[in-house]
Amino acid sequence: MKYVDALIHVIDGWNSNPIVDEWIFEKFRVSVVANMSASEAFNSINETVNLLLAEADESTATEILQTLIGLAHRSETTEVPSALLTQMEAIKAKFSVFGDYAQNKQKELFKYYRLQ
Repeated sequence: MKYVDALIHVIDGWNSNPIVDEWIFEKFRVSVVANMSASEAFNSINETVNLLLAEADESTATEILQTLIGLAHRSETTEVPSALLTQMEAIKAKFSVFGDYAQNKQKELFKYYRLQ
């Protein structure tokens, strides 16, 4: 299964009511993201940004953002992926209406890339 398809499957599982597996995102990050090469992780960031922007639910968006943070660290570079750079203001706007935890996670991602 392609990364993006697997992530969509995880998002759907997280958005189910009730959530069948509260650890679904963490298991995904451990089994998929942690096993990517640096280039695979870097190349997966743009697709993940698109899914992040499409998500309306704060909890789900925060989990996707945490996945982005994992991808950023796994990519082993502070080169800013193109979608993250072009969508930075949209991401900030999206997270500006969320709670402190979500906003702090957004700041953590941008701080990694020195975009703060």
